[in-house]
Amino acid sequence: MPYFWIAVLACALLTEAFTADLVAIWFFPAALISMVLAFVEVPVPLQLLIFVAVGLLLVFATRPLCKKWLKSKDSKTNTDALIGRVALVTEEISNIHERGEVKVGGLRWSARAEDPSRVIPVGTEVTVLEIKGVKLIVK
Repeated sequence: MPYFWIAVLACALLTEAFTADLVAIWFFPAALISMVLAFVEVPVPLQLLIFVAVGLLLVFATRPLCKKWLKSKDSKTNTDALIGRVALVTEEISNIHERGEVKVGGLRWSARAEDPSRVIPVGTEVTVLEIKGVKLIVK
């Protein structure tokens, strides 16, 4: 019976690895406990009962908390992380002349002013408002 619980452990881990949605990870500790019980020769029906009880207890007690915690960890990635950041103008920004460049996060980006009639001189700190194509729209 210990080999059965080792297989259940492996299946729980593989299922979780392929779904990554907190589906089967809760049955890993339950299978671990049942495996220990199998090694000390606890009757099989009791092993199964403990596996089901511990697995369900973990699912209902901790899954909602973990889902809430993981959902709150949303972070901006790639270009979304630039919005709201401060950039330094490295080439005068002029929408009329279709030129301008800023440096943000160690990278240079083409930039345009939010106000099309405004010219922003070199050395000015600006805030990134949005990204249109490959250009940052700044203010």
